[in-house]
Order: sequence, then C-alpha cells, then structure tokens
Amino acid sequence: MDTSDDYGRALQVALRYVSFRQRSISEVRRRVGKEFSQPVVEQVLASLNRYGYLDDEDFAQQWRDSRNRRRPRGTFALRRELRDKGVADSIIDTTLEGLDEFGNAHRAGDRQAQRWLERGDMAYTTFRRKMWDYLRRRGFGSNVAKDTTERLWAEHGRRGETEVDPTPEGLV
Repeated sequence: MDTSDDYGRALQVALRYVSFRQRSISEVRRRVGKEFSQPVVEQVLASLNRYGYLDDEDFAQQWRDSRNRRRPRGTFALRRELRDKGVADSIIDTTLEGLDEFGNAHRAGDRQAQRWLERGDMAYTTFRRKMWDYLRRRGFGSNVAKDTTERLWAEHGRRGETEVDPTPEGLV
C-alpha cells in the first residue's frame, strides 16, 4: 500500500476523531498513531493544523470553560486532566490563570449540600467531613475546601445546632 493511500485513510480517521469534540494534538497523535506510521501521522497533524482543526490553547480554554459550566473542578484536577490530554504545561498555566476556584467550589458543593441537608439530620462535623472530602476529590485546595464548606453550612445548615456530632462514638 502506498503512502498517499495511508495519508488519505489516516486523515479520515483523524477527521472523524475530531468531529465529535475538539481534541488536543497529543490525543490525535495517539489515536492516529495506533494504525499508521509516524511520518504519516505527522503529515496528518500538519494538515489538521493548517486547516485549523488542532489548537491546544483553544482546546485547553474550551475544556476549562466546559468544566466550569457543567462539572466544576479545582486547579489541581483541571491541571491533571489537561496533562492527561497531552497539553503543554505552559499552555495549562496560561489557561488556569484567573480561575475562580471559590466560585467553582461553591457551585460544585451547593447541590450536594442541599441533597445532604434536606433531611435535616446531619450534624456539622459530619457535613464538614463529607463536604471536605467531596471538594478535595474534585481538585480543590485545602483552603478553598475549608472556606467553601463553612459557607455552604452557613447557607444550608441548621441554625442553632451545636457543632458537635451527637452520634455516640461506638455507633459510627
């Protein structure tokens, strides 16, 4: 099989891959590289770049914006996700500048806080532990998780409750 046939097939694979959602250069390189030789892959990447299908800066910004809207994450998680997608650290740093971590943490925790507290029987210490863990798993820093947890308790928690968990230690 000649190189032009490989190039045409590789280009079709790449175009189909980027048609579902925007991809990083590294993602396309990995996907096309599974089936085709390195020179063909590089030729396809050059073509996609020339036609404007690949732009890691735009990809990273869109990834950040999508996460902020749908499933807010902290800086740690976003950095890890973008690295996993093969985006360069310099692009990641630029993309994450000015990220509103407190706003994202509040949006991430607000619905969960409502769900946990709607029954009305959760003590502050239990809420604090659960929300802290919830926010930390989503990549928010310690200070952000702490401040957001306190804010969410003030907004949704039961006023006048003691901050001591009334559950006896042996029953947990």
